[in-house]
Amino acid sequence: MRWLMRVDTAVPAAGLVTFLLVFGVFGGPSDPAPAARWVGLGVLIGPALMVYAHRGAAAWAAVLGAVLWTPLANSPGTVLVTWGYAAAAIVVSRLDKPPAPLPVPHRRPPPPYALPHVAVPAEVGGFALLLMAAAGVFWVAVDDAAVPWLALTICAFSLGCALLARAVRHQSALRRLFTTPQPVHAVRAVEQEGYVHVLVPSADGRTALEFAFDVAEPEPWHDEDDVHTEAAVLYGDPRPGSWCALEVGERLHVPVGPVGEVIEVPYDVVEGLPREIEDDEEQLVDPESLRPADRDADAFVPREHRISPQRAWIATVAIGLGGALGLTEVAHLAGLPRNALIAVAAVAAGAGFEFGWRSQLRPRLRWHAGGIAAIGFRERNREPWATDSAIVHDDEGTVVLTAGEAVLSVPVPAPWPSRSRQRTADQLVAALRDTRIRALALSPLPPPPELEVPRRPVLLFALWAATVAATMLIVN
Repeated sequence: MRWLMRVDTAVPAAGLVTFLLVFGVFGGPSDPAPAARWVGLGVLIGPALMVYAHRGAAAWAAVLGAVLWTPLANSPGTVLVTWGYAAAAIVVSRLDKPPAPLPVPHRRPPPPYALPHVAVPAEVGGFALLLMAAAGVFWVAVDDAAVPWLALTICAFSLGCALLARAVRHQSALRRLFTTPQPVHAVRAVEQEGYVHVLVPSADGRTALEFAFDVAEPEPWHDEDDVHTEAAVLYGDPRPGSWCALEVGERLHVPVGPVGEVIEVPYDVVEGLPREIEDDEEQLVDPESLRPADRDADAFVPREHRISPQRAWIATVAIGLGGALGLTEVAHLAGLPRNALIAVAAVAAGAGFEFGWRSQLRPRLRWHAGGIAAIGFRERNREPWATDSAIVHDDEGTVVLTAGEAVLSVPVPAPWPSRSRQRTADQLVAALRDTRIRALALSPLPPPPELEVPRRPVLLFALWAATVAATMLIVN
């Protein structure tokens, strides 16, 4: 579910709010023609789909949608929210602005033996969607009953354009890599067939950036059993989404895709490899992150972590209400009868509240010197501490904990409101590491704490019923 945390999701969220306001509050388009509302719906959905393929194309589509809605608007509010939607897409697209050039030598890479044709899946998918959109336009032109399919046709056309724009961007980036001077880095690399693994040492030699990218090779350079690091030269920026070429001796590796995830790892200068972590080096407790209550707590007294109740309940209601309003409004536009609208609202709200319950309200973690007990989205775990247990967090609101045979992902969003007693990710990591270190020095140890799976509270069902009722009032 990490994709939900991507900044691109701000565009679909803005689109949903715009849709609900335009059709649920401001009365939709002023043109009474049936095609008007379906075209208007399509231009609102299009940017929300396009942003995951190409942010710039999504911004242009949102602007064109706002231009279309301006003469169709029933009220100034419609104009305001549609242009606000366009502004949100533009802000997200600006995140693709290239960074300043790195303060390192620049030179043009050696000419490649050939440039591969990259981004083929995006190119094929884009053309296929454009053909589907053309077929949809033809169908609507010959059959008046197919007018509601205009929205899907516009969505297919929009996403097809975004995929083609993505393909063109990748192909242009590859050509630009070999026609303009690029930052040059001395690196260590592992060559494998169709794939290279790169380490970019830092200036002090203590850490290195580690990443990989796919390459086009006429033949493998090494057998699988002969994988090792070699000195190499990297051309390009070592950051996610950039295009880089690698020169190892007289061999030039030409990329067929951008750089993936880039992580920082400890580095062994002598071996030219990521340094092995010894003696629990990474599992030390940060004293500044350890709360006084955790520092002074009895090692055998259970402590518990949960998402702040205020935050969890508000998020759950927002998910349930947003899903119910969105799907019910679409069903209303499709002309479904009232009983069907009630059913759609009930099912959509139920699915939203169930997701909110499992992702926000249900997860919890309890621990003491004997071990940990955790309840997640689906699973339930109870494990003792072990010498190889580890606790880290990924800076994205998740603490990853290994204990016994379990690998747990514990959600730890930023505490809200500020007076909340919920621990931050750093505080939870410090508390768990402190308990683990103390547990390894104690004997005998009790079993891991008990933690019962909570039942859905009555309030959850009451909010679901209130959401269904509110949805029907708003839609009607």
